[in-house]
Amino acid sequence: MSPMSTPFGFAPTAPRESGCATSSAACPARVAVILAGRGATTRTVALSTALGLPVAALPINAERNLVECWIKRIVAGGFRGKVVLAINSESERAYYASLEAPEGVEIVVRVDTSGHRGAGGTTGDAWAELEERGLGELARGGAVVVESSNLPLFDFARFFGDIDLRDGALVGATEGAEPAGIMWLSAAALAAIPRIGYFDLKEQLVTALVASGRRVRASCGAAEACRINDLRSYLRAVSMMHAAGAASRCADAVVEPGAVVRGASLICRGAAVERGALVVDAIILPGARVCADAVVARSIVPPGTHVPCGYLVVDEIFGALGSVARSATEGGAS
Repeated sequence: MSPMSTPFGFAPTAPRESGCATSSAACPARVAVILAGRGATTRTVALSTALGLPVAALPINAERNLVECWIKRIVAGGFRGKVVLAINSESERAYYASLEAPEGVEIVVRVDTSGHRGAGGTTGDAWAELEERGLGELARGGAVVVESSNLPLFDFARFFGDIDLRDGALVGATEGAEPAGIMWLSAAALAAIPRIGYFDLKEQLVTALVASGRRVRASCGAAEACRINDLRSYLRAVSMMHAAGAASRCADAVVEPGAVVRGASLICRGAAVERGALVVDAIILPGARVCADAVVARSIVPPGTHVPCGYLVVDEIFGALGSVARSATEGGAS
């Protein structure tokens, strides 16, 4: 755990005994900001463009996309309150129109029209808007911040239990001291985010908090992290979910007799794999079709795209020969 004090100067939480079960504890924060916009990080733009939908709306198992999975898991860990889903344009609302709020949670979609403010700037803007509407007691607990392009395989109950309202921030981290896509920020830390200009959470806000004397700690809740920003990382994320026991075939997906689906493959809503086709460690997104005798390996077939009969797709995002136009409604939920 000692390496955690190196990158940003924050201290790790005390280690727990090996094998000790973690019980669900109420999260003191009553606000969660989920950064879900297509432009939430420049590293995801190429993947979003290739697949025709934001990374946060990518299916990650047979039932949910990344945003849905994050919400489910933070609620299971003990969060109750207001979830602010921060997106970058009105056109992105369609991807999250079918979101269902779990009991005890209100979901608010916020469109950030202030340009590229960075993760910190977008979070600060969302918090400032809530304050203007009157946060009341909600403000005392600060906010949980989620960078939703990360995989939410994390011990959220432990993380929420490690929050100390006297601190400036708590950073969710892996055993190797990598940030895992989740942070808690105190009300004072949120108030310190400037209202204009680009502002980053880890490189700028955490550094400023440490420099001002506020304690910033890390809570270790995962063996490894996975940030989805390209073909390889998306395939790896699905493989990690598969290893964790997630369902890999949507109930209305069609795999015809004689088709073979192997490895950590994900067959999404409305997708089809025809007779004689072989799919290995691949992702077939909503409405896509792998036609008869085609082979798709270590690849992604975008929403609504058809892989022609007998075609070979290996190590690529398929699409150049797509026979069906992609649409926003096809890719929003898994």
